[in-house]
This record gives sequence, C-alpha cells and structure tokens, in this order.
Amino acid sequence: MTADRITELVAVGESETLEFKSTTGQRTNAAKTLCAMLNQRGGIVLFGVTPEGLVSGQQVSEDTIEKVSAEIQRIEPRAFPSIERVPVAGGNEVIVVTTQPGHARPYVYKSPMRPGRSGGSGAIGTRWAPRSAARRCLGT
Repeated sequence: MTADRITELVAVGESETLEFKSTTGQRTNAAKTLCAMLNQRGGIVLFGVTPEGLVSGQQVSEDTIEKVSAEIQRIEPRAFPSIERVPVAGGNEVIVVTTQPGHARPYVYKSPMRPGRSGGSGAIGTRWAPRSAARRCLGT
C-alpha cells in the first residue's frame, strides 16, 4: 500500500469494505468491523484517516502495532489480516489493516468483561456469545 493508494481509497469514501478510524484509540471498534468484514467480503481499515476523509496519520511505534494486533486476536476463530505502516505527510503513518473474506465463518469478537459487569441478568449492552451459539443463530 502506498500513500497515493490511500488517497485514492479515501476519495471513494467509507463503505462495507472500507472503514476509516482517526486513531488506534478506536482499535476495539476497528476489530469489530474487521470481524464483520471476515464474515462478509473482506475489507480494509485505515487508522489515521478521519471519518471526513482527512489523511492525518498518527505517530506509530512497535507498541502501537502490538496493541492493534492484540485487539485483532480477540476475534474467534483466529484471523490473520495484514497490518502495514504507510508513511504520510508530517512524519506520521497510516496503519492499513486488510483482510480477505474468512473461510471459517462465523467469526465473533470476544469483548473483555468490564469491571462491575457480570454478564448476568440485568447487564446492559451486548454480551459475547461463543462461536457455537453464533453458529446456531446463523444456522451454519
């Protein structure tokens, strides 16, 4: 991936197969998006691109890449999208995460339990379902 290719992608805008994230601080939502992409047609997540399409990049270290990778590892079964660092203006980089459609569908994102949330009755929000339960719901 090149900076010019990123500019081309951004010009097309977000879609079912292309997602923009301003920073890796949004890596949890990005991992959930990648999970959905694995279950569909695959796709690309760009970190360092605003929802409005501004390519600003961000400072990227090995720790940054490790944190993104760790979030992706919450997807079950395991998925191995490519992760690239692309230099852009201002000395920053855009992180490009690309996945093909998954072959072991369904993929699920396993959220960490938040403190004070047991997941039992009365819990608010979406709970993680084991892959076997997801298969039953989808009839696969």
